[in-house]
Amino acid sequence: MGFSHTQRPLAVVTGASGGIGAAVAGQLARRGVRTVLVARRTERLRELARELAPLAPSVVMSLDLADQDAIEPAMRDLLREHGPVDILIHAAGYGILREFLEQRPEDIHRLMQVHYFAAVQMIHAVLPGMVERRHGHIINIGSIAAKVGPWGHCGYSAAKAALQSLTHTLAAEYGDRGVHFSYVQPGIVNSAFFEGPGYRHLASNLRRHALSCDYVARRIVGLLDRPRLELVVPRHHRVVDWLKLLLPMVVHGTIARRSRPDTSTQQPAPPDWRPSESQVISPALTGSGSSQPKDRIA
Repeated sequence: MGFSHTQRPLAVVTGASGGIGAAVAGQLARRGVRTVLVARRTERLRELARELAPLAPSVVMSLDLADQDAIEPAMRDLLREHGPVDILIHAAGYGILREFLEQRPEDIHRLMQVHYFAAVQMIHAVLPGMVERRHGHIINIGSIAAKVGPWGHCGYSAAKAALQSLTHTLAAEYGDRGVHFSYVQPGIVNSAFFEGPGYRHLASNLRRHALSCDYVARRIVGLLDRPRLELVVPRHHRVVDWLKLLLPMVVHGTIARRSRPDTSTQQPAPPDWRPSESQVISPALTGSGSSQPKDRIA
């Protein structure tokens, strides 16, 4: 499915097959923004495109962000067929809940590829046009896990911390050229992420504190009206920054203790586990009252 070039802005949304990514696409369509929906689940993307059609045109880009070699040609084709990108929202990702020595190096590499290197590749494709036109906004969806490093998230937390640093550096380098950069840290988000291995026993507890995807998406899209470098959702999670400055060891000990799962109920993933289509969702994060962070995959 395609659309003709118009004066409507064009947005690329990764992780659009579910969760925050799908909700963000819906919010953009309500504003009349053309959207490119990026994820692995092609049929779900087509369904979403049909749902958004009465509001604004959408096209589907079936792409596995874990496939490093596929991203550059896909972005090149996108720019050739649909013109320059005005908005890039990287909402794709997933999580693995295991201790460091139970994660293979390739598990961590894949986490870094989907969360960080895929964002680097896509930004590298769209940023030159934004700089040339002195117009554009890049929004990366992160995690509070990047700040606190909870149990079982060595690869995930590191990837999100890298994404945060990337966003800050890009803002320092290109923020005076008409391009905005934002890093969003949502709290726990109610999504299908909890179907992933090791998370199911946490689902009912964490979802008591969960934000809706639509609420988080509204806050994210609101950045287009009032750009800012960092957005924490909900706002009171900002207290973590202050507590880390005042009582770093207390914060670390509390997070380490509360994020450690009950080993008597935990459901470990098999050693050859790979995120399935049910984990092609959008973000969720560290708990406010109990356990830990979650996310999604492209």
